[in-house]
Amino acid sequence: MSPSSDPIQRSFLWIEKTKEELIDIVLRQQDQIQALQEEIQKLKEKQRSKFARIAASVKKRRWKKLGRPAGHPGSTRPMPDHIDEVVHQTLKNCPSCGSNTLTELASDAQEHVQEDIIPAKVHVTKYVRHVYWCASCKDKQCASYATEQIPYGYLGPNVLIHTLILKYHHGLPYSKIKLVFEELCGLTVTTGGLAQALQRLGRWLKVEEQTILQAIRASPFIHIDETGWKIAGSNHWLWTFVNERLALYKVRKSRGGGVPEEILSCDYQGTVIADFLSAYNKIGRRRQRCLVHLLREMRECRKTDQSEEYLLYDKKLRRILYDAGRLEIERPKLAPWVFLRRLRFLKERLLNFSCLVFSNSNWQRLSKRFLKHQEELLTFLEIEGIPKDNNHAERMIRPNVIFRKISFQNMSKSGASAHEVLMSILQTLRLQDQNAIQFFKTAYLRHRKGNPTPLLSS
Repeated sequence: MSPSSDPIQRSFLWIEKTKEELIDIVLRQQDQIQALQEEIQKLKEKQRSKFARIAASVKKRRWKKLGRPAGHPGSTRPMPDHIDEVVHQTLKNCPSCGSNTLTELASDAQEHVQEDIIPAKVHVTKYVRHVYWCASCKDKQCASYATEQIPYGYLGPNVLIHTLILKYHHGLPYSKIKLVFEELCGLTVTTGGLAQALQRLGRWLKVEEQTILQAIRASPFIHIDETGWKIAGSNHWLWTFVNERLALYKVRKSRGGGVPEEILSCDYQGTVIADFLSAYNKIGRRRQRCLVHLLREMRECRKTDQSEEYLLYDKKLRRILYDAGRLEIERPKLAPWVFLRRLRFLKERLLNFSCLVFSNSNWQRLSKRFLKHQEELLTFLEIEGIPKDNNHAERMIRPNVIFRKISFQNMSKSGASAHEVLMSILQTLRLQDQNAIQFFKTAYLRHRKGNPTPLLSS
């Protein structure tokens, strides 16, 4: 046993020390205790300040008082524009005394209008196409398909279209769609049957998606974004190409520049609005990089980097970007030569900022991006009508993100292909304020019976 591990030996070591040595040891220990107490106090203050910031942010985000302000005019559900049925409730005897001497007071009659839906039920139709012999051309002739008949289909168009809406708009999985049909109208169907039916629907509506694709390629500007996707558990990417009236979705294995070139073609002459992903560097005649992405990244850096240099240049760059946004608002009020002069001055300010020498690592990284994309940050001022952000693409990709959260995305390539077609058409119809149910029903019956002419307009 070593002397240092024996308590008795350690006590003898203390006895051997002089008084001055013991005083030095006690003073050093007191200094260490005081330093530890100060560090504990600092940690407590830091924790309290953190909780204070959280409480302040929660207080700022507090919901406003629900409902309309006091004294507002009353509002109620508007009356229907038609009455389908009138039900008269009459009395023959007095409920109190049982007498039949009742006199109706017509002016005091109480009217109550109520709206309801008719319970659905399964409607089974048997189509018989009669065959005839033509004595003139010596051949058999078969009658045409009925209006709502789907050749070789066991589920009618209403079932298919409502499955599509429940799946791609309301985000229900096939198992819940199956329960909806069983509980609301008594229709028995399997989840696999619904999935295969939508895949067939997507193949027949491919011609409508091609119309969207051609219109996208002819668009003067297009928003592009991408998000993660899976096919049978394998990593893929879902790409979105949208403008104010059109939406196109494509699922691809790659996140590289080959996908935008494939969809838009290499000679696309419009303006591409996107984030700073390098896949967009060579597509489009002009490009506008999303300034909201840039401001968002600066804000995230500001949370962790509170150095004096970062805060100084963060304020300068935000001032340049805000001046650019204000110039866009003031464009209609300015003479053309005044607008061009102020635009040229903004470009010079941005270039001078990008050429500064920074010691801060965040600004070293961001300044390289500015130098690389300096001609793509103020395109919205050079071409009137071009947005300065990519928010529209993010809003249009959101339904797919929600779909991804509640499902396994796609389990096969045919399912991914159906997702591309059906979601593209559905979101395009939403942008154009068209009735999706009526359009899908009309278009599917039209193409299923051999008419390849697209119904969707660009």
